[in-house]
Formats: sequence, C-alpha cells, structure tokens
Amino acid sequence: MAFWLTALAPLLLLGGILGAYLEFKIPGATLPGIISAICFALFFFGHYVAGLAGWEVVALFVLGIILVLIEILFFAHSTIVFGVVGVFLILASLLWTMIDRYPGQNFFPTGKMLAVPLLNLFIAIIGSLIVIALLARYLPRTSIYRRFALMDSNPPGPSLAGMPRQFATALALAPGMQGTAITVLRPSGKARFADHVVDVVTEGEFIAPQTPVTVIQADGMRVVVKSAAQA
Repeated sequence: MAFWLTALAPLLLLGGILGAYLEFKIPGATLPGIISAICFALFFFGHYVAGLAGWEVVALFVLGIILVLIEILFFAHSTIVFGVVGVFLILASLLWTMIDRYPGQNFFPTGKMLAVPLLNLFIAIIGSLIVIALLARYLPRTSIYRRFALMDSNPPGPSLAGMPRQFATALALAPGMQGTAITVLRPSGKARFADHVVDVVTEGEFIAPQTPVTVIQADGMRVVVKSAAQA
C-alpha cells in the first residue's frame, strides 16, 4: 500500500490542493475540505509507512496551514508575511516528505535526491493551477455553486434575493457604482448599495466584510465587483 500511495503522490497533492481551493470557493460546502484532508493524510501516511517521513513534516505542514489561515482571516489587507511563511512551510514539508533518504546521508539533500520530489510537486502545482483557472471561470455559473451561495449568510436589510428579475434589474447597478461588502466574498457573497443588499461575486478575489467594493460588471442578477482599493 505504501508503494501505491507514494507513487500516487502527485495525484494526492492535486486532490488536496483542489479540495482546499473549493472549500474556500464554495460557501457552506464541507465535502471539498474533507476530501482535501483525506488526500493530504494519505500523502503523509504513505510516505510515513515507507519510512520517508516522520511526524515533524506533518507538524510543519499544519503550522503552514495555520499561518495561511491567519493571513486570510486577519491580515488579508495589511501584510503578506504570515501567508508567505505559511506557503513556504507547506511546500517545504511536502517536498521534504518525498525525499528518499538513507542513514548516514548528509542533512541537506542533493540535486539527485530532489529531482523526483520536485517533479511530483511541479506536476501537482501546475495541474492545480490549470484546474483552478477553469473552476474560477466556470464554477460560479453552475447550479451547484449558486445553490450553496444562496445558503450563505443573509444579513438583515432589504434584499433582492427572491424578488422578480425586473425588480432586481430596476436597481440599475452599473460599472463604477460603490458599495460595501457585508459578508465575506469568496468569491460570492452580499454587498450593500444604498439601501439594498445584493448578491455579488468577485473574479476570484477574496474580500473581507466591511470592505468598500466597486461594480465592474452588472448583467441582470449577476453583479461582479472588486475591492474599491484596486479599482
């Protein structure tokens, strides 16, 4: 079993990365997070059974995840230090786990020892970026995504949700109009424009509540916004 788990390392990493992405992308969904955790657990377990990794790399990986979450939840618009360090620890732990080491070897791996782990990590990252780019473009248009988005928090205030389409378009949101995010936009959520609460979506950008936003596209019920600081 350890042989197959180590051989499937790129696919396990791909599944773990995509699951984590979808967990943040789809409000209210828990299945992608569970799949991500299972993939990463199998990745580390396989290399642990094969004798290639110990619990210290798992600790580094978990610490990296915690730092990235701290960056996203508390410092998304102020500093990138936590995120950069977290990503470095995550990549280092994944790479170190796949290095084939033997007793008596130097602590620092050679280029030959790094060749296969780097290739596996490269395949997983490039594959993830390709799939994520496709998901960012097409996922918000799917019925599954819209269903979860509608299950997201619904703050008090006049809302356009459930109103006939002609009433929604009567608000006449247009590019350049300013509002404020009242839920987390990841990338969907709700924003307030004047006295109305509107379902909005970003182009993949993560926006915290109470952040000023600007409309960049309005097509009926679909309103695309971005942070006013970047508009």
